[in-house]
Amino acid sequence: MAGRAADPDAARRLFEESIELHEEQGDTHAAARVLWRLGRLDSRTGRRDEALIRMERAFEVISTDEPDEDLALLAAGLALGHWYSANHGRSAELAEVALDIAEAQLYPAALAIALRAKAFVVFTRGHPQEAESLLRRALEIALQHDLADDASTCYFLLSDGCFRRDEYAEALGYLDESLAFARKRGNRPSEWSVLAERTYPLAMLGRWDEAQSTNDEFTPEQFEAGGLMLSLLQSSVEIHVQRGELDRARGVFTLFSRLEESTDIQDRACYFGTHAALLRAERRFEEALADAEVAIEARDTLSVAAQSVKQGIVEAVEAALSLGQRTKVEELIQLVEAAPPGRRTPYLDAQVRRFRARLEGDPSGYEVAGESFRHLSLPFWLAVTLLEHGELTGDASLLSEAREIFERLEARPWVERVTAAAARHQAHVPA
Repeated sequence: MAGRAADPDAARRLFEESIELHEEQGDTHAAARVLWRLGRLDSRTGRRDEALIRMERAFEVISTDEPDEDLALLAAGLALGHWYSANHGRSAELAEVALDIAEAQLYPAALAIALRAKAFVVFTRGHPQEAESLLRRALEIALQHDLADDASTCYFLLSDGCFRRDEYAEALGYLDESLAFARKRGNRPSEWSVLAERTYPLAMLGRWDEAQSTNDEFTPEQFEAGGLMLSLLQSSVEIHVQRGELDRARGVFTLFSRLEESTDIQDRACYFGTHAALLRAERRFEEALADAEVAIEARDTLSVAAQSVKQGIVEAVEAALSLGQRTKVEELIQLVEAAPPGRRTPYLDAQVRRFRARLEGDPSGYEVAGESFRHLSLPFWLAVTLLEHGELTGDASLLSEAREIFERLEARPWVERVTAAAARHQAHVPA
């Protein structure tokens, strides 16, 4: 199976031939099982709409039969697919169908997937703690029944919850477990997905060389084999941008050009949020603001704490500040401030403090933001805050610490900015 997954087109042909054979024999449930597997493949290789059409067709055929494991698996898979396409009502409906069957008949694989789907549904309704409980139960079932792929996925999703809470070291722990399960099954695309996902917490924690080494090891075949490579896009482009390596950033971004037309809400949010960062580095501020706002639109499904939405908000504010659009800046900041405490994120709270300090020339705001970034172990953003604080006050110790961090990260444009700020400070110090 791992070999077929590495060649999605070949796998798709085999699935389609199998479906045709089962349909010719009148075995609708066997056809539905293969359609479910084909749907999972299509959803991982940018064909989610096609996958949903196929799976809905199969669901319509077998939903009038006696409920069985095939129907439970299909309903659960459809629930997940519709959630990623922001069809929340249909997702919720199908998650309940899957749970009704899987819990009554004790189908462990279907139950693990249905619980994941239900977790997505309640998360969108604003219940992240309930969602985490459902994911943990899904993980317990997967481990109990040796469902390695499902266990790996649950670890993967639990790490995403850590991303939303800005707990990046904890996220790496979950991802390492997910990686172990993927390797246990010899599931190469899943392994690649986890390795790609690890680049985001590594980037946030300032382990930039480690994150970039993963990116450098990926081949075009791996990019095309399916799986979740979005974190690699975001982290790699962001690191190249902050290091002033715009040609390399554009090269990575080009590898993901297919996402521009994707109907998957996560694909689009990550694509446009990352493009906003690249455009802003190119000083194309109006375009950067427009793309960042596309990423922000995903908050109704993904939440304001999702990594691509967080990136979109920061990029939008920075672009609006560069354009002198104070009203837009206030609107974006208030979007975060208006969110209930349970749905915000420490990272965004710290960014809002930094932006407020920048707007109001408030050293105390920078102090609070800096301590927050320090507590979260986010060195790059700590250094940015120290730099802006030092530019405001002329405090050489702030600039010195910022320089040390930027030099370690090899963030050349930022080192140059620190040097310029220190020179201005020295020019105003009496001899």
